[in-house]
Amino acid sequence: MEYQNRLPEEGINTPNRHPLAEFIRLTIAAVVALILFGLLLNFAGGHLAGLIPYRAEVWLTDRIDTALTEAGESSPFSEDENDSPLHDYLNQLGAKVEQALEMKSPMAIHLHYSDEDVVNAFATLGGHVYLYKGLLKQLPHENALVMLLAHEYSHVQLRHPVRGVGGGIAVALGAALLPGGAGVKGRLYGLAGSLSNLNFSRDMESQSDENGLKAVNKIYGHTDGADDLFVLFMAQRDESDVGALDGFFSTHPLDKQRIDDLLRIAHDNGWNVEGKTTDLPTEFMNWLNSPGN
Repeated sequence: MEYQNRLPEEGINTPNRHPLAEFIRLTIAAVVALILFGLLLNFAGGHLAGLIPYRAEVWLTDRIDTALTEAGESSPFSEDENDSPLHDYLNQLGAKVEQALEMKSPMAIHLHYSDEDVVNAFATLGGHVYLYKGLLKQLPHENALVMLLAHEYSHVQLRHPVRGVGGGIAVALGAALLPGGAGVKGRLYGLAGSLSNLNFSRDMESQSDENGLKAVNKIYGHTDGADDLFVLFMAQRDESDVGALDGFFSTHPLDKQRIDDLLRIAHDNGWNVEGKTTDLPTEFMNWLNSPGN
């Protein structure tokens, strides 16, 4: 028997796919893997941050406040030294909301008011909640104000701010530790963090909506007027051009969806959806427009 060294057949190591198609396939697979890993980091970081004791969160904001104050900078965590009728009213209403939400020590709210003409309100670390004049002056009645307060207070109660920060830090660390983290991989991780935060924030918003509606029902004995807060938001923007993708790439559920969800939640819990709304104090608009508030 005679043995021969045969040459391999032509094209044996050449895939059937075009090289460009193969490159695109591998690139897409790598991108998807990085994004999924970033989403996992964001979720894990948010979950672990939620386990941090609330006292530690307050300690951190106190340290930041002290450091900024000593440096002569403005601190978002400094207490408002204002005893105006507006502040008194907001704090009294806030105390009712805290009681309705059954918020317990050491969890406490530090309510801040800004006279900027901005339609916004938000909650951040350490129980600090910020209300803006631009939003308050458009509220139709006290029930909508209570829904606003209860929604933001619920973010604090459910530890959403610290969880959001924890998720963002985890993604940032993941990007920094990867080779080339400052380049393409870093941008991919940024995309992963953004996508995760968008989805996570919508979940947080929905949780706070439900919690806030529960507080409104407990205070007034019905939920009527709570949805007017989101009717107000809907009036701020023309949703006729909002499509499905706009709903996905939004940190908040669409206003119409939120209104429908509130009605469903009320019905599911057997809460009365009809009742008399409570007027804001007759001097409310004057308080908002008074200098120094």
